[in-house]
Amino acid sequence: MKKIVAIFSIIFLLSCSSSVNLETDTVYSIEDIKSVGIKVRGDFDTFFPESIESKWAFYKGREVAVLMYPSAEIANLKGKMSAQEQTNIIEVVEKNIAHGPNVEKTKCRGHGDTGGWTGRGGIKLRHKEELNFGIENTLLLNKLKLFNDNELQILNSRSCPRREPLYTEYIIIGNTVLMAEPLRDSSDVTIKFLEDLAVKLIEKD
Repeated sequence: MKKIVAIFSIIFLLSCSSSVNLETDTVYSIEDIKSVGIKVRGDFDTFFPESIESKWAFYKGREVAVLMYPSAEIANLKGKMSAQEQTNIIEVVEKNIAHGPNVEKTKCRGHGDTGGWTGRGGIKLRHKEELNFGIENTLLLNKLKLFNDNELQILNSRSCPRREPLYTEYIIIGNTVLMAEPLRDSSDVTIKFLEDLAVKLIEKD
């Protein structure tokens, strides 16, 4: 038994010693971000204090967020605060809201799958089977009001068990904050995903 423990201890130490140091003062540009395979798609509506870029994008099929600052020091101060706000998950105390007040992009979770609705607090239909109302599964807008506002609010709440922040983890690399949506509902896997992306940026230097 002691031999087994010793072997696992050695493996653990070797794995720790081989980890890459992600600390750097490098000031990256948006072109650097694009060069490692991040596909920038749009801007955030939220104002992030002292940021020079705030983009949402995709990397290897996952949505990520990129916040950039004039320096690594500012990123570790202002950027960290903004990242904590955007990944702020709270306990549900009202309806189905499980995100902090400053979260811009949210996603419906709790159905036991990886699907859901995403957006800035609104509704985006991804699968017609998720919400069936209207005529032949067609949602009518500005033509016929099938439900009043209160009924729609109740329907949305019942159909979405828990609305959480889209991004659940973040990492700071130089002057850049990277956030990502969860992979397989595992914090460790998501952080590893971000670390691998950060390594690509470091190797680019």
